[in-house]
Amino acid sequence: MYDRNINYLFNEVSLYTKEIFNVFNYKDNQYHLDNEQLNQFLCYIGCLEERLISYCHQCKKTFPFIIVKNVIIHNTEEIYAENMIHFTKQSRFGAGRLSIDNGAILGLQPPYDKTELLNNHIWYIHYFFSCTNNDSHNYHMIISVELNDGRFIVRKVGQNPSMLTIKGFDFDKYKKELEKINAYNDYKKADLCNAEHFYVGAYAYLRRIFEKMINRYLTGLEIKYNHMNTKIDVTKDKFDPRIQKMLKNLYGILSVSIHELDEEKSKEYYEYLKAIIDIQLEYEKTEDEKENQTKSLEATLNKIKAGIV
Repeated sequence: MYDRNINYLFNEVSLYTKEIFNVFNYKDNQYHLDNEQLNQFLCYIGCLEERLISYCHQCKKTFPFIIVKNVIIHNTEEIYAENMIHFTKQSRFGAGRLSIDNGAILGLQPPYDKTELLNNHIWYIHYFFSCTNNDSHNYHMIISVELNDGRFIVRKVGQNPSMLTIKGFDFDKYKKELEKINAYNDYKKADLCNAEHFYVGAYAYLRRIFEKMINRYLTGLEIKYNHMNTKIDVTKDKFDPRIQKMLKNLYGILSVSIHELDEEKSKEYYEYLKAIIDIQLEYEKTEDEKENQTKSLEATLNKIKAGIV
């Protein structure tokens, strides 16, 4: 069963990712319709869907969104919107066209001669989503649909808000701890790259955060060798006890040059390093809260003592 539907396209697919559907196969000098590929294409672009399920960043909860979609048509005279993708030239039956509302093929029916298909033609579909919990909460998405040698090539070319916002990332949770090492923007950029499936970039930002964290812990300490394994060994007592044993393995990951990593390796390393950094940030946050509670308690006791005396 094909499960890449409008929810997948909006919530999971990064910008400019290409998806190809061989809707028309060329055989015996004609383009013949492949119904299975057509149905997958219709499913992917949400032809038969009336609702999108996504996280509403304003409601702070997942809700269905009502879908309104239009094909943006641009000719030499005007730009206008309709609900059809015209994929053949005009004939006495009318142009072959696909309804993006119900998936029906109207006008000239397949098979098609080679000269009839509008090859190398691009359409744009604009999606307007409104939250069913509050219709003033709106999302937008634009995809391109290119017809090339009988294939529909789909790319998501625009989305607002970003995937980071939709996925509900909470950057401010560790803002205070990150700002101590000037790494707040690095943290946001790491998650942005990861959400867009740019894993090499995501890992590079996380590695920068970890290096800044180590350098802060090194303040006032003297080390004999300026190597990452030495730095980790000297500062390991500053880390959450739960991850101190993991730090030895971490050096092997950090010592690999960014230029040597592919996207899959970067993704694997990212997940490991992100977990360690988040555990450490939570540890620092908790220690700061404990220190503040202690200071508050001491201040209160001093006031009571002063009152007694």
